[in-house]
Amino acid sequence: MSDTLQDIAEAAHALTDARQHLEPRWEWDANRNRKPLPPHRTTVPGLIQQLRDHAEPGVDGDQGGAGGPKSVPVAIDAVSLLASISFGSAMRAKAWGVNLDERTTPEEHIRGIVGVASRRTSDEQLELRRELRSWTWQAEIITGWRTPPRELVAPCPQCGARGTLLAYATADNPRARCVGCGAGWAELPRDDEGSIRILAEHVVRYQRQAGTTMAAARAAAVANRRRMEGKAA
Repeated sequence: MSDTLQDIAEAAHALTDARQHLEPRWEWDANRNRKPLPPHRTTVPGLIQQLRDHAEPGVDGDQGGAGGPKSVPVAIDAVSLLASISFGSAMRAKAWGVNLDERTTPEEHIRGIVGVASRRTSDEQLELRRELRSWTWQAEIITGWRTPPRELVAPCPQCGARGTLLAYATADNPRARCVGCGAGWAELPRDDEGSIRILAEHVVRYQRQAGTTMAAARAAAVANRRRMEGKAA
């Protein structure tokens, strides 16, 4: 299996299948040394099902306040992403000739797409990988598995779009991506990513240039105001 197909399979698995989650646990001994305990093991549903859980209004079991349980509002971002995944996977399944009907779930659409991905062109495989990764990253943020990204103040060096560069904080491999064109950067880049160090240099260079331009504009505005005040006097 090629790296691209492996990446597709991993992203599809995260979206569609339940998985084991290991929560680290620790204890302190008499000498105040922290010792690891066996991790707490739980089974969590696939990210699409987690989005459904977030998209459904529920009831908060905390009855500490007056009036009993409180309703939990619908997460609009979960509803929006779930709709995008449902529509996008159905359209791609239809385009790729996956034999499914209108009652098919997004999970089934995605599994069907992955099943025929090896017969598609390399460009189509790369497009599918970008799409599945995008859905996975957004779902992980909405469901709380990933820290929300921080916007980088600079245009994308690939497509030139503004307001689309996002940085994702990870301890071992900082990443960034453009939500406009799908370009990605990382400390340990994959074959379809650039170096995040090069992106950082681009951002710093842009911000310095923008700062110089703004400083010049402010100085010109101050000089113009003083000139106008002098004429008025």
